[in-house]
Amino acid sequence: MVDKEIVNTKVFVSCIESINKFYILKANEAKTVVQIQKQLNRVWYTASVLELENGMGEEEDNSEGGKEVEADDINPGELVIAKFQDNLFYRAKVLSIFIELDTSLTEVDMAEVLYIDYGNIGMVPINSTRPISSSLLALPPLAIQCSLFDCLALGEDTTTEFRGLVNKGCLLLETMGRREEVLEVDLIREMGDNMGYSSVRDVLVLCGKAVFYSSPSTIIPNVEERDYKQLPSLVAGSVHTVMLSHLHQLSHQQLPQLSVQLFSDQDKVALQLPSLMDQMGEVYGVKRSEELWGLGRCWPGMVCAVRDSRDKMWYRGQVVKIGKGRMVRVKYVDFGNTELVPDHKLRRLFKDFMVLPAMATRVSMEVKVEGAEVMAMLKEGIDLVDLNMKIVKEGSEELLPMVELKVEGNSVNNRLKQFVC
Repeated sequence: MVDKEIVNTKVFVSCIESINKFYILKANEAKTVVQIQKQLNRVWYTASVLELENGMGEEEDNSEGGKEVEADDINPGELVIAKFQDNLFYRAKVLSIFIELDTSLTEVDMAEVLYIDYGNIGMVPINSTRPISSSLLALPPLAIQCSLFDCLALGEDTTTEFRGLVNKGCLLLETMGRREEVLEVDLIREMGDNMGYSSVRDVLVLCGKAVFYSSPSTIIPNVEERDYKQLPSLVAGSVHTVMLSHLHQLSHQQLPQLSVQLFSDQDKVALQLPSLMDQMGEVYGVKRSEELWGLGRCWPGMVCAVRDSRDKMWYRGQVVKIGKGRMVRVKYVDFGNTELVPDHKLRRLFKDFMVLPAMATRVSMEVKVEGAEVMAMLKEGIDLVDLNMKIVKEGSEELLPMVELKVEGNSVNNRLKQFVC
């Protein structure tokens, strides 16, 4: 069984048959594979020496280094220890049993086996396999079968190109779906020279070695239905230091709504946002940004990186609505405003940029306001200053938290009431 969820995990590709059938090994399990190999081959080396010293005498009752397996003792589906071409022993699963004639036309009992920690398939004489110990039997297979999601090879050289892309070290695995025990994935390469990351699927398509086989209207499943972490709910009576990040249009009840960033939390996560945005600028600001990480297709709720049309900086975003003419309405999750942007300004958002929660918290003031002039006055009075925000009423799924704002001890709510009156 493979892990229920494997998303954004560092992996190595251990065996390749095609872009639709290959095996990966999680990077944090590479040491486990090495330990298994040391245990297996140390045991067999010791057993061989003992056999020589004992003159091939009495058999050892040792489940990890004893008797050969006979054809009648093995069945498809069972786990054994089998040699590979390098003459070392590996854990293997028996796929089938058959008879083959050797060079002297003698029948030899053979087994087709899958090396469960790598994904390779081999043909071995049954008498060269050995029983597997209970300790090694308890460990699940470490090789995980995968297929490139929504990707169809265009020729025999596609596999060669794919092998060249993935055999150069550690990759990031993004799970897009699952078909029985096969993960449908994308593999992400880390590039040098501040290039950030590139999708192996996208590279294969761009170089003409593969195509996306679904129709443009097919929705690609969101990776783990990713969403931003959320800040804790605002508790009635609590007081926070905040700054205005966006003043929204008046609601139909004519109550001012605003998005703020909290600066009084214990971890002061909002202070980490400038550094995160600098990193995004370095990654997405390269010349081949759209070619490497353009989304192509998107859907409401999808997280993304988006380039602002005014200051040309990169921000964390979330798709709100798909418009006409390849226009997309995106919410800037750290500031609260939305903008209609062309989809070519959106990029794949990498896991490293989702560590911080969405910074913008939307609240409402329980004061009825009429007219743009009052809203302009409100913005002028609270923009670019530290605000003291007290939670008057907690929010719910339908209602925003109601707050009272103060600037240098003076109530903004009372000032608005006086102005309206």
